[in-house]
Parts: sequence; structure tokens; C-alpha cells
Amino acid sequence: MMLHNVPLLARGTFLYCSAPPTPIAPPELLAVGATYLWIKPNANSIIGDGPIILKEVEYRTTSGNWAENNVVDAPTYKLWHLDPDVEYEIKVLLSRPGEGGTGPPGPSLITRTKCAGEYP
Repeated sequence: MMLHNVPLLARGTFLYCSAPPTPIAPPELLAVGATYLWIKPNANSIIGDGPIILKEVEYRTTSGNWAENNVVDAPTYKLWHLDPDVEYEIKVLLSRPGEGGTGPPGPSLITRTKCAGEYP
């Protein structure tokens, strides 16, 4: 467990503040189609404290606003109904129990869907 020591008094009293979890690495791209991206969230290598009780994927086109957050309950996740030949930015958010338990998003994966009619 990673703890941050913050001195309260000069006599050695400390307040231990735990940090919410954040992924160290961006999501891993597993497969690409014209309308989908299959990713691995990479939620096992983190900074901050767990246990992790919730994984979410947020995504957007690189020129747009964040589209939505999707809960991930498996080792991999497929983003569906995407537009062909468009660049997307994907991030993962992790949560631990308690108030303030959601950490900031991890590093981004930036990738592009295939052109319509393009085959693997």
C-alpha cells in the first residue's frame, strides 16, 4: 500500500493519506475494426491504493468531448458503434472504496478505427 506522510505536529504525529488508484500505463490495443476497438484496460499496474472495486473506460474522438464512461467487468473491453477512419482517445479510471476513491484517468491510448470496407 502506498501512503503519503503529512506531518501534523512537530512531535511525530502523522496523518496517513491514501491516494486513489491510477493506471500507470495506457490501455493496450488488442484489435481494430471499422466500427470497434478492442482493448485491455491495464488496470493491474497502478499508483495509489486499492483495492480496485471499479474500472471505467472513457473515450472520445481526438477532436471532440468525452463521449461516455463505460464500466469494465472483464479483462478486455470492446468499444462498439464507432465511426470508421476516426481517431479516438481512450483512458481508464479506477476506483477504490470510500469517499474520494476515484483516481484521475491514466495515460491515453490514441488510435484510429479502420476505413469502412477494410478487412484485417
